[in-house]
Amino acid sequence: MSPVGRVFIVLNLVLAGGFAYVSGTYLQKQDNYKQKFERSEKAKADLEKAKDLQIAQLEQERNAFETAKAANEQSLLATKTQLAQTNDENKGLHNQISSLEANLAKLVSIAEAGNTESKAAFERAKQAYDQAIADQKTKDEAVNAKNVAEAENRTLKTEIANYVETVKNKDLNIASLEKDKSELNLLVSVAVANGFSPAMAAPNLTGLVTAANGRLCTIQITDNPGKVDIADQISKRPFNFAIHDATGYKGEAVATKYEASANAVLCNLFLVKDGMAIKEGDRAATKTP
Repeated sequence: MSPVGRVFIVLNLVLAGGFAYVSGTYLQKQDNYKQKFERSEKAKADLEKAKDLQIAQLEQERNAFETAKAANEQSLLATKTQLAQTNDENKGLHNQISSLEANLAKLVSIAEAGNTESKAAFERAKQAYDQAIADQKTKDEAVNAKNVAEAENRTLKTEIANYVETVKNKDLNIASLEKDKSELNLLVSVAVANGFSPAMAAPNLTGLVTAANGRLCTIQITDNPGKVDIADQISKRPFNFAIHDATGYKGEAVATKYEASANAVLCNLFLVKDGMAIKEGDRAATKTP
């Protein structure tokens, strides 16, 4: 192929590429213009639709306004008619009031005269009423005082009768107790003469030695079947505890004081068996089997 032919081939290829490029560019621009046109048409259609809706809404509002206007005009006309009627009624009422004022003035004059007479009559009636109230109050106070005095009299009579009966019963009880005391004293004298010791008359108590020091010990009460008042028993007559352990009898302790907070008795030790020592844990009892 000749060089000129090659040049023409290259030119054709260049021109063909340029044409393809230009054609593609114009085709793309044409597509963009089409999209813009479609969007513009859609926006125009939406605007037309919104405008139609707004026009329809405004027409509805105008119709409603015209209806309300007609109703208001009718109401205003009725109000004006009623106002005219009311003005006529007011004129008639003013005339009636003028007439009533004249009649009222006459009545006031008559009432003032009657009021003066009524005041005088009221004062007289009030004085009579007050006097009657005062008399009734005095009578009621006297009756109440009488009733109170009679009630107190009855109460006192009843209390006196009860006291007299109580005194009689106490005198009988005292006589019976004096008799029992004499008999008991006689029995105690006989018992003492036969070797009885008052310390033997002890309440039935059992316990444990919780502390021991020299001639002193503390016994905590573990059983008080008779529920006796231990402090009262000690104040009347000290009693003895027999102290023992598993080996047997160890000695005697005399109760001297009761400590209620610890439910324990303070004791003095005596007659401790030879070779024996009182110690914590030993058992104690006022009655031995």
